[in-house]
Amino acid sequence: MLTAIQLGNFKSFAETQRVSIRPLTLIYGANSSGKSSIIHSLILIRHALEEGSLDVHRTRVGGDSVDLGGFRQYVHRREANRRMEWSAELDASGFRGRLAELLAPVKRVTVTLTTGIALDDQDRPLPEATPELHAYEILADGSSLLRMSKRRDGNLQLDRLDHEHPVFREVLRAIVETSTTAESIQPSDYEGLNEAITNLVPEIVASRGNLLPKGLLRSEASSSGGQEAFFPVSKGRRKEDLAAAVRFFIPRTLDEIIKGISDAINAELSRLRYLGPLRSYPPRHLAFSQHHDPNWFAGGGYAWDEVRKKSDIREKVNKWLGDKDKLGTPYELRIRNLLTIDDLDADYTDVVEELEKRFTSDEPYDWDLFGELYAALDKLKSHEGRLSDIQELNLVDRRNNTVVTHRDVGIGISQVLPVIVATYALRETIYAIEQPEIHLHPKLQSEISDLFIESALGNQKNRFIIETHSEHLLLRIMRRMRETATGKLPNRSLAVRPEDVMVLYVEPDGPRSIIREIPLNERGELVKAWPGGFFEEGLREVF
Repeated sequence: MLTAIQLGNFKSFAETQRVSIRPLTLIYGANSSGKSSIIHSLILIRHALEEGSLDVHRTRVGGDSVDLGGFRQYVHRREANRRMEWSAELDASGFRGRLAELLAPVKRVTVTLTTGIALDDQDRPLPEATPELHAYEILADGSSLLRMSKRRDGNLQLDRLDHEHPVFREVLRAIVETSTTAESIQPSDYEGLNEAITNLVPEIVASRGNLLPKGLLRSEASSSGGQEAFFPVSKGRRKEDLAAAVRFFIPRTLDEIIKGISDAINAELSRLRYLGPLRSYPPRHLAFSQHHDPNWFAGGGYAWDEVRKKSDIREKVNKWLGDKDKLGTPYELRIRNLLTIDDLDADYTDVVEELEKRFTSDEPYDWDLFGELYAALDKLKSHEGRLSDIQELNLVDRRNNTVVTHRDVGIGISQVLPVIVATYALRETIYAIEQPEIHLHPKLQSEISDLFIESALGNQKNRFIIETHSEHLLLRIMRRMRETATGKLPNRSLAVRPEDVMVLYVEPDGPRSIIREIPLNERGELVKAWPGGFFEEGLREVF
């Protein structure tokens, strides 16, 4: 699980800043302080992992809401000779299989990527050069495990390996035991490994994937000999046996670690979804919309399609639309079944007889004729093949049973619906949202917080990274923490504890920005004051 990122020389961040990620991560700060840059860095790395490009303007995840402008635009102060740094911290307890075995002594793994444009001998960017990965480092519990850097052929060569790290102790023990007899193992055998590893390090080369290394290239170091070469041959060849064992085991171990960690980072970033600050209107007729524009996810259009397709999500959203303690609108989302000409190409005798029973009733005609026809055709199987599954999403005014469209009602519904749908529909997702509170009055901002809590700490196990100006979002979370500590949580509310919440404040400091953690105690109280008096504006207006 991704527990933190670090970023340096990215947009307004100069020195490397650490961003802790919890199930509920809230990012505050003044306008243009750099809050959105934290989310944009995740979008950038997700794009680079998928497409291999760091010189990116638009991304699929960011849609129309994020334009990075290319490397020369997003690097700090637009100085193209700088190296951008981005790190991912992973909770090692989430590893599985062989990677979990190799990293058993480790609690936290950090992978640091250093990217930039190739420079000449005057530290000036080379003409036509594009940004690429220049250095790759793995740290285990804060100590450097290995470091690799780019060579002229584009591959990464091992520069440093800490073979005394606990991760390698078991490997080295196995090397000694494999290449000597148990009775003849001596302390000097372990000392002799240093020379063999030192000689091996320059030969270790990894091939690059889109961004992260894919694994080690085959070389003399990774393909020499069979395992029989490591059994003791004679006491006089102990040094040679140990060197041969090192050349066999170490590259294979490194290959498994590098591949496993790359897979883990790819898996985590593939969970990233993003919702921009201005949600777009979907097309009037979703059922006939075949083209999803680049803003389909970032603009929230997909949310309307989720509601159309999934009745359980639609039911939950309707509760929010109609509940007087929530949105309190007179609107309800309903499905209308549509038929194509091909669906009607059948013998209608049995179908008509079935529907005639409905017409003989004295009840008012207030039902969907085509919906009933659709259901009758499906039930009677009057023609071969499956009926066209065309369902139109309508917004109905319950006061007069009139159909309206999502374009005919207030903008608030279109802006909040993608947020509501996400909390109900997503599972095990890292969901980055900018300004979920837009066009919501204060009470609803608080209610949205309860949705975030349920989605993050309940069975769905989502993680939210929320860039916001809303004090009410935080106040509701603080209230739930206090109620957890005092045992006064309302029915069906989930417990919220300090380890579930991270509050960050992004503060300008001259030409750069600094990220500060604002910790909360078990009672949901601020451990230290907001920097710069943030959120004190209301008090000034009142008093």
